[in-house]
Amino acid sequence: MQTIEKVSPFTAGWWDMFLDTTQNLSATAVFQDCMSRHETHLMRGYVLQILQTLAKLRTNQYGYRVYIEGKQLTSHEMSLVYDNPPYDDEELEDWVARVFGDKKFGMILNLGEKFNAELSKNIALKTAPYLEKIGFPVEGINFSIFIGNYDKTPLGIHKDPPGQDVMHFHLGPGDKVMYTWSKEEYEELTKTIGKQDLDQLLPYAQEFSFGEGDMYFMPEGEYHIGKQDGLSVAVTFWRYNHTRYKLVSKLLNVIFSQFAKKGDALLPTDTRALGDVSGLDDSLSILEIPEDLAKMNLRELLSAAYSDLRYSIHSNAGYRTSPFVKKEEVSFSSTDLIQVAAPYKIHYKPSPNNEKLQVFVRGIKLEFTNFPCIHLAIDKLNEGAPLQVEDFLNTLDQEWDAEIGHYILGLLYKNNGVVRLNN
Repeated sequence: MQTIEKVSPFTAGWWDMFLDTTQNLSATAVFQDCMSRHETHLMRGYVLQILQTLAKLRTNQYGYRVYIEGKQLTSHEMSLVYDNPPYDDEELEDWVARVFGDKKFGMILNLGEKFNAELSKNIALKTAPYLEKIGFPVEGINFSIFIGNYDKTPLGIHKDPPGQDVMHFHLGPGDKVMYTWSKEEYEELTKTIGKQDLDQLLPYAQEFSFGEGDMYFMPEGEYHIGKQDGLSVAVTFWRYNHTRYKLVSKLLNVIFSQFAKKGDALLPTDTRALGDVSGLDDSLSILEIPEDLAKMNLRELLSAAYSDLRYSIHSNAGYRTSPFVKKEEVSFSSTDLIQVAAPYKIHYKPSPNNEKLQVFVRGIKLEFTNFPCIHLAIDKLNEGAPLQVEDFLNTLDQEWDAEIGHYILGLLYKNNGVVRLNN
């Protein structure tokens, strides 16, 4: 494993070139030698750490799928992978040989940003100038991880959902070729050719070859399939700008999940007069809406949910998904050095009635009483310089017991917003 802790961000000028080459995100393109071999090797190591985590969790959630010889493993068959995680210092090629032998295999994991702080940080560092230029997508970003030596993408020829474009950071060591068809061309071709008849469709495809250290961009809406001969790993960075319908549906679901109290009480027969809708009152009692939101109409509730969504995404460098909350309890001494978990920022806003301070940490919403000194403490952290715990506590109200400051700091730390520098 390399000892480098971070990769080199792409410059604002590099992203200007990227936007020009892709015709403002409308044209497919390959960008060669974007990453050094040190960086790609480092990030392959982080991917192996993610596989270790998934083996401990023994879960196929998060879109985790494994294919061997083109067949997806069942939940029971996934034991092959769970029982054989990578060793701490094992290289990708050695782990693959140990677990899969000579078999062709493919692995896909969605929500990759949830699992490894260093990989997520380094991808965020690379893309920060890009997001500053074009803005954060309304529904955020996630990245998927592809590993394999398969001949072609296990999903076959497919088109990604509308509103999703992708950057494919190719970590190697093997090369890859992507074949693409425009939506119109593919749908016209498949009137007479089978939709997965690759041999007949390939002559009509655009071909894009790329290798270790390259980045491939594809706008939304194109049919595509990847092919390769050797073993490779990729991190694919997806922007989500879905339809208005999907956004409103998401916000309605957020409101319901936040305020609806679960229960299994059955509804009685409603024997009231046909025009009497008071029978709904009992069912509406499951909605436990906070006092500061209770008088809002539906549009206002949706606006509040939308505000929370934006603050969550911005606090998480654009990522849709938050990392796992740290389980370990930590005690800070007054001389410990802490720092905001760059490149992330802690964002905050007052609640609608101004009584609470809503603090957004890596996509998680926390609430404190709205004391101005908490604003000052968060602003101090967001400056980014290392800070002694004593200085952080001194920013808070000096009449407070020190335990209050330690409680606030502990929440920021457990939710991955703050790092301790002298572990």
